[in-house]
Amino acid sequence: MIAPRNFLVILIATISVSVVILLNSNYENEDFDNFTFDAVYLKDSNSILITFDDTNQKSSFAILEILGMEKTFHEEFAISDSKFTKLVPIDNIPKYGWKTTPVTLEITYDESVVYMKTEIHEEDQISPTVIFGKND
Repeated sequence: MIAPRNFLVILIATISVSVVILLNSNYENEDFDNFTFDAVYLKDSNSILITFDDTNQKSSFAILEILGMEKTFHEEFAISDSKFTKLVPIDNIPKYGWKTTPVTLEITYDESVVYMKTEIHEEDQISPTVIFGKND
């Protein structure tokens, strides 16, 4: 049997460790559900429609790149209302498909930087997974 004093010490230690674990796990697991980022190839206009939306309204600046093309598309701009839409004309479809043409986005978010990467997809396809990263 555990003495009442030892039981109290064990109980306080267990609660303290649990609180620390819960607080740290919430801090490390970033939640990017407030972001929408997509890149769709529009066959009719031979262009890529890139859309971004931040429902938290904390995004202020963007660096957008489309890699893997003959000439890399690069644009830096301020964001109004934490969202934007860009229509980027292209000369031709990549020889080896859209998987070789990633779209990257660097967003100034609050007082940190959020990085996103996705793939271009056809209009009738499901949007690929967006990969996120954050730099405080």
